[in-house]
Amino acid sequence: MRLWVGLALWSAAASGIALADTRLSTETSLSGDTELLIPSQTPLDIEENSYNENEAKLSEEERKHKKIFDQQFSEIYAKLVEYQHALDTEDEKQMLSIKGSILDTRRDLTQYLPESLQQPARRIRETISGVLKWTGNHSIYSRKVRLPPDSIQQAISQLSELADRGHQDSMLLRAEMDMYGRYGVPMNLASAFTRYQQMAESSGNATAQYMVGFFYATGIGGVPQQNSLALLYTTMAAIQGYGAAEMVVGFRSIMGLGVAESCEEAVAQYQSVAHRSIEHFISGPPLGRSLPKYRVRLTDEAGSAYGVRTGQNSIHRPVGREAFGELIEYYRFNAKKGNLKASLALADLYYSGHQFLERNLTVASRHVRRILAQLFTQEGKLHSDAGQAEVNVAGHAAGLYGVMLLRGEGMPADTSLAFKWLKIGAELGHGPALNALGYMYQHGIEVDTSQEDAIELYKRAADRGHPGGHVNYALAVAMTMPKAAMSSLNRAARSGNVLAHFNLGEMHARLAKASEVQCRLAVASYRFVVENADWQHSPFAEGMAAFRRGDLAGAALHYMRAAEMGYGVGQLNAAVLLEHAARADYQSDPWLAKLYETHEQLDRQAAVYWTRAANQNMADARVKQGDHYYHGRGTECNPTKAAAAYRITAESERNGLAMWNLGYMFENGIGVERDFHLAKRYYDLAVETNENGRLAGYVSLVRLCAKYLRAWVRGEDVGDAPLFFAPRLINTAKMAAGTGGGNGVPKNDDTNDMGDEGNGYVHQQDMHGVDELQADEWGLGADILDGDDDDPKADAGGDGDDEDSDLGAGIFFVVVVLAIGWFAVQPR
Repeated sequence: MRLWVGLALWSAAASGIALADTRLSTETSLSGDTELLIPSQTPLDIEENSYNENEAKLSEEERKHKKIFDQQFSEIYAKLVEYQHALDTEDEKQMLSIKGSILDTRRDLTQYLPESLQQPARRIRETISGVLKWTGNHSIYSRKVRLPPDSIQQAISQLSELADRGHQDSMLLRAEMDMYGRYGVPMNLASAFTRYQQMAESSGNATAQYMVGFFYATGIGGVPQQNSLALLYTTMAAIQGYGAAEMVVGFRSIMGLGVAESCEEAVAQYQSVAHRSIEHFISGPPLGRSLPKYRVRLTDEAGSAYGVRTGQNSIHRPVGREAFGELIEYYRFNAKKGNLKASLALADLYYSGHQFLERNLTVASRHVRRILAQLFTQEGKLHSDAGQAEVNVAGHAAGLYGVMLLRGEGMPADTSLAFKWLKIGAELGHGPALNALGYMYQHGIEVDTSQEDAIELYKRAADRGHPGGHVNYALAVAMTMPKAAMSSLNRAARSGNVLAHFNLGEMHARLAKASEVQCRLAVASYRFVVENADWQHSPFAEGMAAFRRGDLAGAALHYMRAAEMGYGVGQLNAAVLLEHAARADYQSDPWLAKLYETHEQLDRQAAVYWTRAANQNMADARVKQGDHYYHGRGTECNPTKAAAAYRITAESERNGLAMWNLGYMFENGIGVERDFHLAKRYYDLAVETNENGRLAGYVSLVRLCAKYLRAWVRGEDVGDAPLFFAPRLINTAKMAAGTGGGNGVPKNDDTNDMGDEGNGYVHQQDMHGVDELQADEWGLGADILDGDDDDPKADAGGDGDDEDSDLGAGIFFVVVVLAIGWFAVQPR
């Protein structure tokens, strides 16, 4: 039975029912969605409801056989898991020895050489790369093929026999082994597809139907790419309530991918998954379950999609494992010396977890208790000589300790002791403590139930900026103060609170049929819930685990599943891996042949995912989309659309690489009319915006100057104004404050309720199947390259400071060109 939460409870608000959020603070690192212990689960996704119905139809003899098969399967599965764990540990140790990123993010510079030199240059590059891989021992492809021992081979044979007898668990596990190359079986996508298809047609298994749809949607393993069959199988799985399939159908419906765009259908699909996610959320400890681990962008691992920072939205290289280890050691050293802030930092890190630090609640509680022993007496009184800094640390530590005691994290739950420390933390103004204490008053835990006291505590937590306090306060006063409730929900939603988004989704869904705007708002809210509270259907944990052990093929498959489900990060990661595969050689990187047979297929699918990621405002994705149009990789070569994509990125994201690309295209008249002045403007902006590309920008300006003078001497059209003395046509400060040039592409905004993926929930046609990305649908029409109102030419007449700086730059480059000319005419 579905649990209706949120605004559906407004009519029952008098009963005092309220839900608490797991996010503990916006001021500290105690964010519940930072790191979570993923619930233990088998690799199989089995439909228990359908199993129960089928078991009811079995005879006594059949039930006896099934019990025997289940016992045999459990024994086999335990052996295979133990063996696979040993392999994964070995692979992870080997990957730790590899320095740098395993992804190739370099641009192919050989394309800029004359055609006669391109092929020899590529051969030389491949030869050098092969030598480095052979001598450097840093290749993930140098691992020997490991044959499983006899005991594992025997277990695999027994599992295959159970599968042949129709045992559902065995059939699913055997198909998964072929799909991802696990448990001692090499990857065999063709065999996996056959097994899944047999299950889908014979038993109607929802997991098998979903996987068959995934094969047809992506065309992996030599399966023909057919959107119609993909939708057929995926929809059948969605009808059975399979969460991943519902997300695929919902995403395709709201984006109009292969189906008629239908917001109402998307609401129905996302709402179903959101309700199950919230049910699972509140079924956990008090204040709800902690959210799953945050998604890691593979571009962050490499520094960005291009390996370097290209603009404001590009990601700097994150802290590496070694640097993070040094930081932890620094904190430990200072904590042993009695430094309270170091101890609190360690407690926060172990409580929340990190990419390079496994969550450890026991260690976190140890650090918290050490802080409390230093600051409080045995009676729980703060030492009188404590300064303001110590008071802040004391409130934080007391609140965290109380929350952990209430939830039973790292220690047995103790509501009496939790109440004591939460009260101390609340008195010191700690937001999570105020929220948790309000929860105890509302539900009568260790204290008489008092709705008035609970509301007051929730209000104080909300005033401290705590998202959970905002949500609980909104639900508590929904009937009496609806405007205040809506304001609190919106504030919590801006902080990324899933319960706030769920409640807003419930409200918008009631008006979805009457208003297209309300319908899309409902989809956005539900989608945020299902993509963040995704314990039961997320492929990210498996994808990152595969990437960490160097299994790029397995990682690509998991991220492609996430991409088809509509995750922006999944689309970005899938595109990165597929593009990496398209650049490599099948002989040196044998895993590539497991996914697609040709580089053209890899380019095609990468272009699809770059487009979808761009429509969800993923950093550098729009530039990559332009690259595919410019070079004709995965789609037809169309410089006009490439220039339009670059310009959207340059104006909405201030991406320096896109600016340089535009300058090059205006300089040479590729996809646009040649315009030396616009070329210089974009080169100038690229130099100012992207510090990593300044050398290229300066060289390009010198080359532009030479081309301009040559064209002027020949009497060609070079424009009306001198090249190097015209005022700046585009003001970077104005562009940063603008909305993206009026081209209809939303500007990234940190205050957006939906975070960095929320701006792309509008219909966008992608390059999937036989469809092409239509320029006029998302602002890539030729009109934005003409001299209209938002053309940089129309903005001539910049500030005086711009004129002075441009004058200096102009004189410098004129002098450079004259010097080059003088040396050129000297006798030799």
